[in-house]
Amino acid sequence: MLLLPYLAGVQFGVAWWHVPLLVVWLAGWLASYYTLLAVKTRRPRRYGTQILAYGGVSAVAAIPLFASRPQLLWFSPAFAILLAVNILFTRAGHDRATANGVASVTMASLMALIAPATAGLDWTLGIPVAVTSWLYLTGTVFYVKTMIRERSSRVHYVSSVAFHGAALAGAVLLQPWLALPFGWFLARAAVLPRRRLTVRVVGVVEVVNSVALLGFLIALW
Repeated sequence: MLLLPYLAGVQFGVAWWHVPLLVVWLAGWLASYYTLLAVKTRRPRRYGTQILAYGGVSAVAAIPLFASRPQLLWFSPAFAILLAVNILFTRAGHDRATANGVASVTMASLMALIAPATAGLDWTLGIPVAVTSWLYLTGTVFYVKTMIRERSSRVHYVSSVAFHGAALAGAVLLQPWLALPFGWFLARAAVLPRRRLTVRVVGVVEVVNSVALLGFLIALW
């Protein structure tokens, strides 16, 4: 799912620099994952090898990328702030907090802006797909909680349905045809929590949703 914004952003123009960008993104994401585990467990030595390995791969790929596309560095402050949010929540023992999840998917959504910039295009081309991706991915943060950890929470259920209703309205303002996927996202947020689906089924459904939404984003933009 987190590849959705990247793939949606690449559609505006493909460049071979997108390969190192993908390496930077995936390796950097894994490095941050193990960094947050180190913060959570307060055992940095346990995850030091993974942090250095993935961080090193990301750094090696980033050097030529940023040298060729220095404008990408303008996105660094946003990533630094969002990662700091992740670290603060994790250090406080609230790594499962909704706000923490939203910070993570916001980082992913920025890739829809970075991808066209990497191809030498105006990064603003990616704004519609970045916003659409953010609406969907943020919705999954709310929805997945109602399916697994907060299945019996009325507050989480109402919050999820309310967000999906707002996301539907926002998506339609961007592009009326988005009423189709976002109408389904709202329906699944309202109906599926009442059914006892396994974690695997929940995951498969969201993978299918991501692929379907990617198709809409490519067709519409």
